[in-house]
Amino acid sequence: MNILLCSAGRRVKLVKYFKEELKKIGGKVVAADCDPSAPALYLADSAEIVPRITHPEYIQHIKQVCKKHKINAVLSLIDPELSLLAENKIEFEKENINIIVSNKDVVNICFDKFLTYTFLTSHNLPAVPTYVKIDDILSEIEKNQIQFPLIIKPRTGSASLGISIIHSLEELHALWKDTGELIAQPFIVGDEYGVDCYVDFINYKTTNIFCKKKIKMRAGETDKSIAVNDPELLHLIEKTLNELKAIGPVDIDCFKTDSEYIISEINPRFGGGYLHAHEEGQNFVKNIVNNLAGMCNSVDIGNYSDGSVMIKFDDVLILRGIDQVPFHHHLQKSV
Repeated sequence: MNILLCSAGRRVKLVKYFKEELKKIGGKVVAADCDPSAPALYLADSAEIVPRITHPEYIQHIKQVCKKHKINAVLSLIDPELSLLAENKIEFEKENINIIVSNKDVVNICFDKFLTYTFLTSHNLPAVPTYVKIDDILSEIEKNQIQFPLIIKPRTGSASLGISIIHSLEELHALWKDTGELIAQPFIVGDEYGVDCYVDFINYKTTNIFCKKKIKMRAGETDKSIAVNDPELLHLIEKTLNELKAIGPVDIDCFKTDSEYIISEINPRFGGGYLHAHEEGQNFVKNIVNNLAGMCNSVDIGNYSDGSVMIKFDDVLILRGIDQVPFHHHLQKSV
């Protein structure tokens, strides 16, 4: 069994997890990225340089990589690529290649922060208030329903890019563009939580939920976290997944206010903080391998202890020129 990880980027540890699990069954992990210096390329069993996901022939390149390496399943590790893969899911399935991503409607709900808010509130799930019209924002401020500071960010952004904190009406009017591409949210005071989940893609049951409080963030990713086993949060997340109908790995962000947990974002892919869950025995990589082999996974929700702390650290790899790397024989440009 061979698995392709697209847009592998810096996800070195995740690549290693796949490598370990697939080695047990004689399989391999192939990493693909448009950047020849992406670290994850150099830790996979094989690597491929591919065009950017915006290239008109991108999907054809991925199909060629799949054929070359006899790939059984494909995952992407970044949000913008999920919609593209979901759109082409059926095309890959015709060639017996599993695209491990939720259906397009689910991906679209998660990628668009206003659609996420609309979905959550329509299912009576607590959500961070989200606005796309300046008139609604001004009306809520006038009614004292929201106060400054406010968070302004792209409606479909990721990795905490393009986020601004504004403190006055003057700043709001200066920054806001009524193009439908921005959202405004109140600045939530409370601890931030990340939840790693797995939904079996054979029987569609939620099998794993691992909750952690974020202690430190860097570039939108969890750098330090502490495991939290709170039945209230576990119940909220299970209810959310039951309504969403996502499959595979899902990453959900929440805040804990004085009164309740509220959901801020849902990403239907491996989150950057998944490493904590994996090291605590919540092995979603094994789950994927089981599903691809036709086996359902056992429900293992909340089977971990409070209090373990994950700390990430840096590592380095020296490349003697991108074209002269020691294992250039398997790092090839897809054509």
